[in-house]
Amino acid sequence: MAQQKLGGFRRFVQTFFGKAFLIVLAVVVVFATYVYVDTLLAIPAMLLFGLAIPIWLGLKRPRYLGIMGLVVVLAVAPLSTIVITQDIRAPLSPASSLTDIPGTTAALMQNASVTPYTGTASTNFTWTVTIVPIGGIPTGNSSPLWINLYISTCPGATSTAAPSWCSAGYPFTLLNETFSGNLTKNTTVQFHYQIGTDGIWDWQMGIYTKNLTTGALFFQTLVGDPTYNGIEGPVVGDFLSTYGAVLPTIYFDDALFLGGPFFVILLIYLLFKNRERKRKEAAQRAAGPVPAGGGPPAPPGVPPALSKGPPPGSSAAPAVAERTCPNCNAVVYENETTCWKCGASLTAPPASQPLPSGR
Repeated sequence: MAQQKLGGFRRFVQTFFGKAFLIVLAVVVVFATYVYVDTLLAIPAMLLFGLAIPIWLGLKRPRYLGIMGLVVVLAVAPLSTIVITQDIRAPLSPASSLTDIPGTTAALMQNASVTPYTGTASTNFTWTVTIVPIGGIPTGNSSPLWINLYISTCPGATSTAAPSWCSAGYPFTLLNETFSGNLTKNTTVQFHYQIGTDGIWDWQMGIYTKNLTTGALFFQTLVGDPTYNGIEGPVVGDFLSTYGAVLPTIYFDDALFLGGPFFVILLIYLLFKNRERKRKEAAQRAAGPVPAGGGPPAPPGVPPALSKGPPPGSSAAPAVAERTCPNCNAVVYENETTCWKCGASLTAPPASQPLPSGR
């Protein structure tokens, strides 16, 4: 029963709707893996549902496999960008500075955030942070001297000197608040700034104290993302503008990490299949034509006319003839249904009709 169901499903996937179903299945699985599981795990998902399963089900034509890979890459990128854009436009939790600095019992900067998180080019954004001097100032250091706000499109940038992950020339703004005296209680600091340009921005804050013994400045920042130590936001522009800004990057990543391995494996598969076909063809040619009656081929070196044929009077079957593929002109045998080289369907020539009696 299980074999009958599998056979029925294999017949189904040979149809137009079956092939379309496999493509949609591959798109859904790769998209879900890419967005909700892990980007790297989407690579084996792409190879499994885009190559292994179709080939196992008998869909071995290179054209279909190539189309499947192309459709998956082209479809997964815009679908993934929808989810990624929603995540980018979702507000982040407030940030604080480190709590494990020697000589401290609390974070010096706490609950730093930007409001609103999304806006337009005319929005006046507000950055807020609370300075906690009691427990936040390292032992032997002065009260906070000043605090900086860094706004740019380069994550984690604290100056115009481009870090290794950003190209030079990115927009950068520095805002400063200097403290006139010693802070003895929690103090809230706010910065107001109108960015004026659509895009996905990043920011960071840095606060300075001074070692009272050496006179050296002590600088610390908020704890940002683990890669660049930046804090994402605000996002300026509507959903479509953010989507358009993210989509090219997702397309590039999908083409590189999903399409690259897929088409390399597909090329290797085609090379092996082509060599296998050539070996089978060479073996068939070496064996010679099938003699009439279905007996064994003539031994090497013995002309077919001298080999033992069917007994007189028996009905001899015609020898297997060769013909060419109508699509690529490869030499194929008459009883083959698909071309070994290009996979095109081979249609047997129509049998000749007998003449009507009396003519």
